[in-house]
Amino acid sequence: DRAIGRGRLAHSILLSGRSQEALEILAYDLAGRLLELDPDDKTRSIAEFPDVFALRPSKKARQISADDTRELIRRIQHSPQVGSKKVAILFEADRFNLASANIFLKTLEEPPLDTTIILLTTRPYSLLPTIRSRCLNIRVSDEISHDDDAETDEWLQRYRNWLDSLIAGVPAKEEV
Repeated sequence: DRAIGRGRLAHSILLSGRSQEALEILAYDLAGRLLELDPDDKTRSIAEFPDVFALRPSKKARQISADDTRELIRRIQHSPQVGSKKVAILFEADRFNLASANIFLKTLEEPPLDTTIILLTTRPYSLLPTIRSRCLNIRVSDEISHDDDAETDEWLQRYRNWLDSLIAGVPAKEEV
């Protein structure tokens, strides 16, 4: 938040975590903040915004191809259409093949002006170490949602009591 407020956020960010869905939500939220879009404005999806560029694995191999990588690079080289910034989001960045990863590495070394590149992965160590080292690495933890439901709370308490009894000693078969 401070880096965004000061305009000093890294030009490339690697978001990693267990949930691809959570990473995507965070990436779009971050893109909206960087582009200074109103979060309450539902007239246009962030994914459809003209200054947001996406790259996903494609075809049967589910890899990010060299051609798709070159096309993304070509698109982010242009000036922003609406605002003053652009955001590129690379979904499942660990799906780069070796050629496309090396092509993309040059862009990370010399990023286009006013462009933030967000890479998403559930397997960060499958990326080339040179790609990981050129990004601000942020590990996204899985949030546990808590229900404010009395029935759920009661069940959790019974479960905890049962676990405590197991730890204290093996209970009789009937009690289990």
